[in-house]
Amino acid sequence: MNPILSLTISFFLFAFITNLSPNNAAKQVLDIHGTPLIPGSQYYIFPASENPNSGGLTLNKVGDLECPVTVLQNNAMIGLPVKFTVPENNTGNILTGTDLEIEFTKKPDCAESSKWLMFLDHNTQLSCVGIGGATNYHGIETISGKFLIVKHGSGHVYRLGFCLDVTGDCGYIGLQMFNSEEGGSRLFLTAVDAYSVVFVDANGNSALSI
Repeated sequence: MNPILSLTISFFLFAFITNLSPNNAAKQVLDIHGTPLIPGSQYYIFPASENPNSGGLTLNKVGDLECPVTVLQNNAMIGLPVKFTVPENNTGNILTGTDLEIEFTKKPDCAESSKWLMFLDHNTQLSCVGIGGATNYHGIETISGKFLIVKHGSGHVYRLGFCLDVTGDCGYIGLQMFNSEEGGSRLFLTAVDAYSVVFVDANGNSALSI
């Protein structure tokens, strides 16, 4: 399938979350202990569970990519911490439903950037989460947009989303294992089965004492 055509079709599959219900009014995002997230601080993103101390995010080289820039979730790993930045926000607060930049605190030398982005994977025909820049995606379309966090259910559980710069339409981030040899499940844009997460402070010895 033509990549551009596939991307166009994928627009119609988005779970629209731009028109949030009153229950999802912008509120401070909290870590698993109920402490507000701080821009620039380091956090692990784990699947929401009764004992979230593994299942973190990692990077690997998959498909036609020459650098390990594809973001994967691996149940056997603590993974890499991330930090959040709120563009043009001077309040110091990370709020639900607002634009975010997400980046890992470490990256491979071959990656142009540690910031998250979306790219159209030719093998799966899905929009997947990666890092880097244009030089890491020769012949592969990257998708301009912003990530966001949306409250989900009870407790300090959230979902990740992504909004297109071109149209403002938004979708959720889901998980799917495509090949066990990739080293984890891919994060991709989806209309169903969104990935529910918690945030764990990566600083201090008690970070994983949940």
